[in-house]
Amino acid sequence: MGTFKKRVAILGSGFPTQITIPALRAESWDVRALFSRNPDRAKQIAGELEIPHHSADATAIIKREDIDVVVVSTPTSTHHGFVLSALAAGKHVLCEKPLAFSLEQGREMLDAAQASGLTAMCNFEFRFTEPRLHITRLVQEGRIGTPQSAIATLVVTSPLSRSPLDWRSRRDMGGGALNEHGSHYFDALRSWMGEVTSVSCHLAGHETHRTDPETGERLESDVDDFFSATLTFESGASALVGIVWSERVPASGALHLIGPGGTISHTGPRSLFESGPVTYTPPLAPGSNEAPPLALPDGIIRRSEPQIIDASRSLLREFERGVAEGYSPAPNFEDGFRTQAILDAARESALTGRVIPL
Repeated sequence: MGTFKKRVAILGSGFPTQITIPALRAESWDVRALFSRNPDRAKQIAGELEIPHHSADATAIIKREDIDVVVVSTPTSTHHGFVLSALAAGKHVLCEKPLAFSLEQGREMLDAAQASGLTAMCNFEFRFTEPRLHITRLVQEGRIGTPQSAIATLVVTSPLSRSPLDWRSRRDMGGGALNEHGSHYFDALRSWMGEVTSVSCHLAGHETHRTDPETGERLESDVDDFFSATLTFESGASALVGIVWSERVPASGALHLIGPGGTISHTGPRSLFESGPVTYTPPLAPGSNEAPPLALPDGIIRRSEPQIIDASRSLLREFERGVAEGYSPAPNFEDGFRTQAILDAARESALTGRVIPL
């Protein structure tokens, strides 16, 4: 496809306009084109962000000859078609998480990416935030030995009843807490604790009311805003994950990763992995207490800009290296597929009431 010139097309006009495009431009990428399903929004956002080309026709954007990379950041239900089209057009692909709407779609996307020889990555950008890099370093160094168990919780404060019935509130488009945040947590636990062998899960929707911003009509969401999941791993380890979306609680995140050598803990004021201290507690002797927050290790750089943009910049540097060296660095479509298997098993468990083996 010629020389890689870091020319990129963006599919989607929500998350990428706030995070991905600033990160791309900070890394000297040339954002050439924008797709949005709404032609007026495509024109408006392209004008505001000084993107030279825009369209409500994704195929036209994907096939442009002045594009080297396609960023797929549209509703989850559309990832499959857009990714396959981009790969068929000879474009490298960065796809938002979760990778697909289903495991079957994820397999087709993974197979197509591997057959293409192009660089294809899944946008688990939180892998590159300071807290997660710090925890990963501690695990790799053997601070707690082989992880035996974990508990991860997240409460997301959101004005649900005053939000529109957008794709994140629609099951048929891949919305819900399990996809939105569970995918990040499953990816993290898998990276620290190994491959998952079974999943047990409960899903629920408690705050289902939405308001149409144009008509004021009261609508109902059909997605999960609560889930709890138990994962078991090949190593024999276990993990509990619990996530709540609510407009009636303060936001918070907490993680405890436990092994024979002690516990790594992380708390965040709004979420896990974005900010907040990382601590280590050794096996407790009588009268001992949790140690103070650990200093950031050498090699993990603290920046003043928002963590998620900095993390996205780190992922983009990995992407660029992958193109130069002819492979797909982690987190790649294999990582996205493995996480997709956990998500699908969680839904099957919630539907059937059974523990689902992977």
